Amino acid sequence: MKQVEALMQLGFQNKNTSSIIYSCLECRIALELLDLNKILLSVKPEEKLKIIEESKPKNGIDKLGQKKEILKERYQLFFQAMNEVLCLNSKYYNFKKSKSLQFELSTYIHSYHMADEDLNFDSKNIQNAILLINEVDPFIKSSLIKKNNEYLCVGMEVESLPVEDKKLLIKWKNDFKMDYDELKKNLKKNVISRKK
Repeated sequence: MKQVEALMQLGFQNKNTSSIIYSCLECRIALELLDLNKILLSVKPEEKLKIIEESKPKNGIDKLGQKKEILKERYQLFFQAMNEVLCLNSKYYNFKKSKSLQFELSTYIHSYHMADEDLNFDSKNIQNAILLINEVDPFIKSSLIKKNNEYLCVGMEVESLPVEDKKLLIKWKNDFKMDYDELKKNLKKNVISRKK
């Protein structure tokens, strides 16, 4: 995001459209890296290199997200509930918002289809791109934990979960009748039973 900030400054100083388009690309990369890091935090250390390799092809991160189901809303809500029950600091990751931003940014990254007037710095098109870029930084920061002036990405390694929590995660992902409060209640029961 520091690269985005530098590009945006350059764009505004020189009314340089290319800097704005490259800012869109950098924003998209930052969002994709956040997605990838969420996946990496969910697997055992020995799996991480394989995951990184699998993420490299086109749509690799999306395919991993589907395969591992880490980026899905139910998993992220489970992670949030777990942290609330254990009184840990965490942030819910709104993967749908991330995907939406990535999709919108693609419109400007693939600028070859735009007419010259659309690529003018003062055009509505480029001004909309600037508004979109300005949404990305706060979204990323809202998805991370701030500690000692640093932003940290946190996650939950699925394999390290206690058996009863793993079972609850599977049930939660498939049982849409269970609401968030019931999930937290069940997680609390699991935590209490482990303390006995």
